[in-house]
Amino acid sequence: MRCFIAIDISNPNTLENLARIANLFNLTGVKPVEKENLHITLKFLGEISEKTVQELITKLDEVKYKQFEVRVASIGAFPNLRRPRVIWAGIKEGHQELIQLQSIIENALKDLKLRMEDEKFHPHVTLARIKDNRSMMQVLEIINSNLDQEFGKFEVKDFVLKQSTLTSRGPIYSDIKRFNL
Repeated sequence: MRCFIAIDISNPNTLENLARIANLFNLTGVKPVEKENLHITLKFLGEISEKTVQELITKLDEVKYKQFEVRVASIGAFPNLRRPRVIWAGIKEGHQELIQLQSIIENALKDLKLRMEDEKFHPHVTLARIKDNRSMMQVLEIINSNLDQEFGKFEVKDFVLKQSTLTSRGPIYSDIKRFNL
């Protein structure tokens, strides 16, 4: 099964603000993230076996970290704002805590020999993915007019092991297990 570890956006107002901006990117060649799929990915695991899921749960049950607050603000893009492929909302408060939590999770799972991330962890909420350049001028206008957008705050009290089922309409995420902080 295809899995990842994430933090859900627990404040309904923050979630609504993120979804509103994500929907602005509903353009030709651009796929906004559905409201129910907005989250902060801590670790993408890819395809893993049922046995590995059980081993993961055992390891993740041992993760200890404090609860903290996150403030989501500003818009950015990977690889950069000139040639965006992924549009994201940034983390203005709680950034360091997310990096620490992700590192603790990474260390807890190192014995399982899972896929390693190629790049340094950059906490964010993915808003949209750009498939082709047909709407690039509109995309850049939306980004530039929302660079300093404030989305809101939320409390991080847990993280979640999720399953991602790919469908023709997009991914469907379901919770496997929630881990309290």
